[in-house]
Amino acid sequence: MLSKLTLIVAGFCACGVAACADEQSKPLQIDSKPVPIATGEDAATSIGKLHHLGSLRLTSPDGNFGGISGLIVSPDGSRFLAITDSSHWLTGKLAYRGKRLTGATGIEIAPLLDTAGKPMSGKAGDAEGLTGALDGDVFISFERDHRIWRYDFGAKGLKATSTSIATPGDLSKAPDNGGLEGIALLKDGRLLAITESFHNDEGNLKGWLLDQKKNTAEPLTLRRRMPFDLTDIQQLDNGDVLTLERRFSSTGGVGFSMRHLKAKSIKPGALLDGDVIADAAMNFNIDNMEGLSLRKGENGETLVYLVSDDNFNAPLQQNLLMLFELRE
Repeated sequence: MLSKLTLIVAGFCACGVAACADEQSKPLQIDSKPVPIATGEDAATSIGKLHHLGSLRLTSPDGNFGGISGLIVSPDGSRFLAITDSSHWLTGKLAYRGKRLTGATGIEIAPLLDTAGKPMSGKAGDAEGLTGALDGDVFISFERDHRIWRYDFGAKGLKATSTSIATPGDLSKAPDNGGLEGIALLKDGRLLAITESFHNDEGNLKGWLLDQKKNTAEPLTLRRRMPFDLTDIQQLDNGDVLTLERRFSSTGGVGFSMRHLKAKSIKPGALLDGDVIADAAMNFNIDNMEGLSLRKGENGETLVYLVSDDNFNAPLQQNLLMLFELRE
């Protein structure tokens, strides 16, 4: 969650979100409106290596809709699962015209359940990272009470209860609002988990390779590219990893960038770094970009979905869903 921006915006408080989570799922209405990637003299079709295929502004009359921090899009692109930093699941459908993303509709909204099967509300479920498969297990990382939970979403859907994943003791020292922002389920079954703003002595971001079978957590770091902080990571089909990173200042507004990390570099003890493939500032229609999902298109192209967290701060901020094709 973007703490600096939240602090300077009047009127935001925990009671601005529904105080008590519903104890069961309910239908979700989502209204979507196409928006350009940029306007006027800054009109563009690409951000770096990302070729734009549509952006949507998402709104809903449901008071628990917002704060979207993690995203999984189905392999065929028709459905999505999202999490919010106020303890909720969101599900919905996506529509296209050719390759272009043209619409999104809601299906259900439900509270995240804890390890006892009880619904969470507010910041008790400050969900930030999301990874996995809609037909299998999904994993969520949480801030404040720093942890990772596994949900059997494929079998139980929004009624799935959680199981704790072992995390290193050092994680408890992470800042309240700077914990595990990005997690990626790797093809070998390990989890790559990197913090938003938990720095080592060199100023780089702490992370770990978590092996669930061996119950081990092997440290690594991600070189910090100033002034960005990490918001998500996901793995490409070839084993490489893309990062999503976000910056904010009161003078420059928000921006995001992405880096391409090579598979061979992702190993215990590594200092991860990679080529910047995109770097966007306020001359583009962006916001607090927090969630990243990847899939393959019909012709084998890599499709990149980004979603923003509005901090429940409409109309100053917005929930945007953006689609790109990665072009090398």
